[in-house]
Amino acid sequence: MYLAQERQKDGTHKFFIRHSYQDAQGSWLTKDIFDLGHDPEKFIIYVGLHGFYFAPEIEEAVIENGIDYKDEELEKILWPFIDPDIRRTIDNFGGRRTRNRSAKKRLTDQELAQLQKDIHPFDKRRLAFLRFVQTNLERIVSSPLPVFNCLLDKSRDEIEQMIHFMELDLRSFEMKGYLYAIFDMPKRFYPKRSRFIADQQDTELLDKYFLEEICSLNEDTAYLDKGIRPSSFQGLHPYLQKYLSLYFDIYFREVSSNKHYQASWTSPPSVAKDQKYYEIMGLTMEEFSAMSEEEFKSHYRKKALELHPDHGGSNESFIALKEAYQILMYRKRW
Repeated sequence: MYLAQERQKDGTHKFFIRHSYQDAQGSWLTKDIFDLGHDPEKFIIYVGLHGFYFAPEIEEAVIENGIDYKDEELEKILWPFIDPDIRRTIDNFGGRRTRNRSAKKRLTDQELAQLQKDIHPFDKRRLAFLRFVQTNLERIVSSPLPVFNCLLDKSRDEIEQMIHFMELDLRSFEMKGYLYAIFDMPKRFYPKRSRFIADQQDTELLDKYFLEEICSLNEDTAYLDKGIRPSSFQGLHPYLQKYLSLYFDIYFREVSSNKHYQASWTSPPSVAKDQKYYEIMGLTMEEFSAMSEEEFKSHYRKKALELHPDHGGSNESFIALKEAYQILMYRKRW
């Protein structure tokens, strides 16, 4: 089971508990188990200072669908919506981080390679960048690594949802490198020594290669497997539309080319100028000051889900939110 987020026709977004399963032909499909609505926290019932349990209707829905599960699975799905103080207390006492760490057999490189042979390169590149944050992914993606095992035995939707939530942690200035790397742009500029540096490449060629890569991926049945693309669907698949928007409307043309943006990180921002960033984040200075880094990240993720262009928000609001997060997080760490 996994957490999924989906944009509604009215522009709002809702959360679901979903389940990946295999059909008779062995294809990985997905189905909705429970509708968490716009505010999943309403299904978390608190007891005392640090106790909580989940609304019985969630467990009933899981059981009705014949899914064998453990309590830790539901906790993992709803973890982002649990009160930050309780999450911190659980982690401080080694809670979720030390559960179910049974010894596992270490696989050889040959065994790993065989296990991972059907993982799509696009998924590998995305996960590799999100874990290692570098544009030179050639050696990483071509190697059988345990880090890629999280991509196994999942439907396309589960993989996309997992990566989507990981992408929310990307900082604005990392997005250009992310898009450059995941669409395998460096191979297009081989054998140039500068092929791993997006800023060193011709802009018109970048646009041309990006469109070729995203269109090719849109027709790749190994990526968009059975049960994903409706037979009547036309145009660019929704899983890829966000990358087209990011490339042309947000990061490639605006954030990454802003020289003042990079210069602004050489010294801590002015307290007087922070007020507009508090307002963008929907916080007062006192509320921000009282938050831990983890609590602030959690608050940002919720706001990002509300304002993301894929979920009905405007590009301008999302860019402003990302900038406010970066500056305020920098200030908190400073």
